[in-house]
Amino acid sequence: MGIFNLWPFSKNSHSQFEQLLRPHLQQLYRLAYRYTGHRDDAEDLVQDLLLKLYPRLQEMQAIDKLGPWLSRVLYRLFVDQYRRHQRSPIDFTDDEQSVYESHESDEVDPVEVTHTQITNTVLNAALGRLKEEQRLLVLLHDVEGYSLQEINQMIDVPIGTLKSRLSRTRQKLQDIINKMEPHSL
Repeated sequence: MGIFNLWPFSKNSHSQFEQLLRPHLQQLYRLAYRYTGHRDDAEDLVQDLLLKLYPRLQEMQAIDKLGPWLSRVLYRLFVDQYRRHQRSPIDFTDDEQSVYESHESDEVDPVEVTHTQITNTVLNAALGRLKEEQRLLVLLHDVEGYSLQEINQMIDVPIGTLKSRLSRTRQKLQDIINKMEPHSL
């Protein structure tokens, strides 16, 4: 009896798992990147998510709206890891990376590229000055395009509270941007 015969999952369950999650992977990676701000951390977060979900294949097959459910599980996993990291006596800080990326087009206009780079720099600096909870809300809603209902399902915060937090966060972000001086970038 080989070592792989001890594995409790069949080849068929692996195929089913892949078929079920493949349509959601790109969105999960993008969302994980928004949470973490680093590609490597985002990949690790999604990999951890997949490892935790693999034994729950039958449960996932019964879920009607798998995308929002996966996003909620990813968010909770991120929060757990973030809290664990905050309690750690070891500082794993790294150079800051952009959590706001623009999509490149085939035609390159130097003025537009420069304007986009300046906008990204200002926006990233301002986002970095927000609390983690505020930054995630703005990124989920305004950058990733999640509706308030979807965010409500992810983080279990009432929609009315989300609306007021989003409004206050946008105002705070605008205030930060207005107060920024060119040399502070």
